Amino acid sequence: MSSDLMTKRQKAIDEAYEAQWDAGKGSHHPDYDPECPVEDAKKASRETEELLNAIVKNDVTLIYKKIEEGADVNFVFGKAYGCPEGYTPLMSAAHRGRLEACKALLRSGADPNYMNEGGDLTLFWGIDGGVEIIKLLYEYGADLDATTPKDWTPLSYARASGKYGLTYEKGIYPEDVLKYYGASKYGSGPPALGSRSPRESYDPEAADFKRMRGSYQNMPAAP
Repeated sequence: MSSDLMTKRQKAIDEAYEAQWDAGKGSHHPDYDPECPVEDAKKASRETEELLNAIVKNDVTLIYKKIEEGADVNFVFGKAYGCPEGYTPLMSAAHRGRLEACKALLRSGADPNYMNEGGDLTLFWGIDGGVEIIKLLYEYGADLDATTPKDWTPLSYARASGKYGLTYEKGIYPEDVLKYYGASKYGSGPPALGSRSPRESYDPEAADFKRMRGSYQNMPAAP
């Protein structure tokens, strides 16, 4: 492919990207609704939208670049973005299990204790993202016993989320990790589905601690 053709193609891509932004009237977010009423249409800056896109792509270098360019790490993507409850860049990264992205955001002042209009804590999204995200949010000051208006807590959310949350963590329960770091308060919801065993499986300081515990967590026997 000739350099001239490559240059033309890149120019077309760049022009399409600029047209998508449309001098601020458009958006780089796929769910942005330009018809959202003005009083509800809190719109992110271009750098903030690009930050979110970098999180989705898990492009850590670009995440830091957008933060340096002034992206708002605590912006709430709300009604104008198809989410009345709202979510922050940190929530998005935590839910996806993007550990390095979460580190970048937290180092830049992202709030680990933000609660959206739906009563969801950032830590709930972190529980969905996996054990390492929980530990990171704790290190940056997340309140492990926070209670929402619905009377949900991280422990009760973790219990309801299932054995490992949404990310396989080699037999470690998010609920047990929370308890290990000091969480003690259970709320009344959300409802837990079924029961699990064994319990109290997370104590890395124990002499016999192993990440793989119990027959259901071991590799199956060869056929």
